[in-house]
Amino acid sequence: MPILRRNPLFLNKARRSRTLQLVIIIIVLIGLFIGIRAMFFKSSKISGHLKIAKNNILKGNYDAGLDELNKALLLDPENALTYDGIGYLYVHKGDIAKAKEFYTKSEEKKVSNSRIFDHRNTGFDYISKGKYSLALAEFEHLNKIAEKDLKGVFGMGLAYHGMGKIKEAIDTYENALNISPKNSQIISYFEKAKKEKETGSILCVSDRNGQPLLKKDIKSGKSLYPGESATDKIIGMNSEEFGKFGVEYALREYIPGNEITLTLDINLQKAATSVLYDQMGSIVIIKPQTGEILAAVSHPKFSPTGIDKKFGTYKYNANKVFLNRAFDMLYEPGSICKIITAAAAIESNADMKDIFPVQCKGSVVIDKQTFWCWEKHGNVKDIQQAIDQSCNVAFAAIGNHIGNDKLVDFASRFGFNSPIDMQLPLATSTIGVEAENKFEVAEKANGLGKNYKITPLQAAMLAATISNNGVCMKPYLIKEIKNIKGEVIYKNDPVVLKNTVKKETAEIVKKLLIDAVTHGLGKKAKVDGITVAGKTGTARSSKKGLDGWFVFFAPAENPEIAVAIICETGGKGMDVAAPKAKLLVQQILKK
Repeated sequence: MPILRRNPLFLNKARRSRTLQLVIIIIVLIGLFIGIRAMFFKSSKISGHLKIAKNNILKGNYDAGLDELNKALLLDPENALTYDGIGYLYVHKGDIAKAKEFYTKSEEKKVSNSRIFDHRNTGFDYISKGKYSLALAEFEHLNKIAEKDLKGVFGMGLAYHGMGKIKEAIDTYENALNISPKNSQIISYFEKAKKEKETGSILCVSDRNGQPLLKKDIKSGKSLYPGESATDKIIGMNSEEFGKFGVEYALREYIPGNEITLTLDINLQKAATSVLYDQMGSIVIIKPQTGEILAAVSHPKFSPTGIDKKFGTYKYNANKVFLNRAFDMLYEPGSICKIITAAAAIESNADMKDIFPVQCKGSVVIDKQTFWCWEKHGNVKDIQQAIDQSCNVAFAAIGNHIGNDKLVDFASRFGFNSPIDMQLPLATSTIGVEAENKFEVAEKANGLGKNYKITPLQAAMLAATISNNGVCMKPYLIKEIKNIKGEVIYKNDPVVLKNTVKKETAEIVKKLLIDAVTHGLGKKAKVDGITVAGKTGTARSSKKGLDGWFVFFAPAENPEIAVAIICETGGKGMDVAAPKAKLLVQQILKK
């Protein structure tokens, strides 16, 4: 049989066909590869923009973050995660309405919770910071894009709880317990919310011993003031019509939902309120070793309950009912600042033999001007007698001996001319830096003159500094803040403001002040069984009359309190403020 041979033409055609098929396959594969690579490149590029955006957002660089998100949108206008990122940015900016707008768009585009914009962790981060409305925005969004997420539902319950929305918190905790019925952590918060619902209020602010100072009514959301007018200027008020001030305003981001503990002791606050009674003025009590403000009372007082109905009466009262005199009122200090002059002279090693004795005839002519003393003291033999009798002429001699620069320097060491950061508004105590003549130096040495001004808090710090071995501590009012989970999110620790004078100097001044109460003008502050160290002061009032001061610390051997009392237009310090000091010590230190 003859062998059949393939037609070469046919063979070539088949070969060409297979080659063509192979080429087409290769082209398709290359196309797919290029397409997939392009898609991967595009996705990678979008992811890169989103990651950079997140980093900028977390650093607070919102404009830079938004630029990156817009770049991602240009690459893919339908990318769900980009819209999610824009919502994330607006939450961090605190614009919840705008955040919800973009979160809704991302939800419509079927976004899921991602590692880049992790709403679960972000929500709990806001819970930890006590920012519950922002946490709620995160958890609401998470629970729409991740069904039955236990942590998401629990987090939303915590957010509602922190916002004081107790009914919503209870309902949400129940939903979480439906997912995990035996979860002990959720059960504990569920029980806490139910208990708060039963009592009808949420504790927001307490004193150093856990006594309530501010609560919120669950149904109405209105503020409740257990301390009433005793804490009026500190806790402040909350009016829908007239606004807020005090702690209600200063810590508004943390109220309700967080446990705020103040340094105040409500028992001392009430005692100071009782002692001041109907006298216009202020009493400030601080702990010398730490700077904690134990009490700060300012009269005239007001009742914060039902403030809307009484606001007009208070506002137009000529005595400035809403003014926090303890922190925000500047007075002429008068003789209480002889403490500074004495400390300056002692620390500077002034030779007292070059100053004393001083003849006080009730006045002295300095630079052709008559400088008055409040009484004729005759022969003032030493600095102790000058302090005991509060002799202006003697202190004018001390001041001009050490000079203006020394007086200003030591006043600065005691905190004058230096603003102090505190949670509530605090006026800066001042002393004029320059002096045109010796008369003005004499005024400064006696705590007088137009530029010499002091707050009652600063006056208490004078006494505290001497009692604390010459170390001036920074005053503070907020002890700590805990979030809904009991975690400390803010805490104040004692801070040294200034090392004002040496311990030896403070000890000498302390002895001068003890004697001033035992034998001097401060004797009306003397208390049997308790050593009081203090200094009277009388100054020209901004109104008619005299402002009476007394600053002191007690017990002098181991001070528990440093106090400033000012009786506005009340008269001489030895007659009006010193007796109140005695009453105060008897109430709070007498066992």
